[in-house]
Amino acid sequence: MKAIGTQILQTNRLILRRFVESDAEDMFQNWASSAENLTYFIRDSHTNLEVMRNSICNWGGSYTNPNYYKWDIYLKEKPEQVIGDISIVAIDENDSSCEIGYVLGKNYWSRSLMTEVLKAILDFCFTQAGFQKVKVRYTSLNPASSHVMDKTGMSYLKTVANGVERKGYIANLIYYQISGEDR
Repeated sequence: MKAIGTQILQTNRLILRRFVESDAEDMFQNWASSAENLTYFIRDSHTNLEVMRNSICNWGGSYTNPNYYKWDIYLKEKPEQVIGDISIVAIDENDSSCEIGYVLGKNYWSRSLMTEVLKAILDFCFTQAGFQKVKVRYTSLNPASSHVMDKTGMSYLKTVANGVERKGYIANLIYYQISGEDR
């Protein structure tokens, strides 16, 4: 693996780059303040814009770590407005693997945008950062995430029964995986 940190990436329709403080309002409006948008996400919605700004400032300091990978997502047609984020949330150096987590503003669902983003991140993980395996998980109550994983060539790995209990629900955690050899 090569610790190269968050790099600017582009797809046909999207730009992925580091967060900056000016992203706070879009992030807050597009998904971070929406309980519905974050129903199956690990963290709760943010209650005010200042909390969002503080989070982004903390992330900004983390970008000096070459093993920190967190991108905001922009449409090329609206490069001033952040619509989601994707991150490497865990790295296992023993088997050169990582786990990815993502969120996209509800107004941008059902357009195959996250599929496009995940494909770009998988390419980055395998060709630039040197990971051998990448995992993604979702709750069984959010089957739309499985469609994203299927469309990127990921395969079902395992189910952890009742693997998540939060926000008033208990659900299975379903893991998908892809290796560099599978691509």
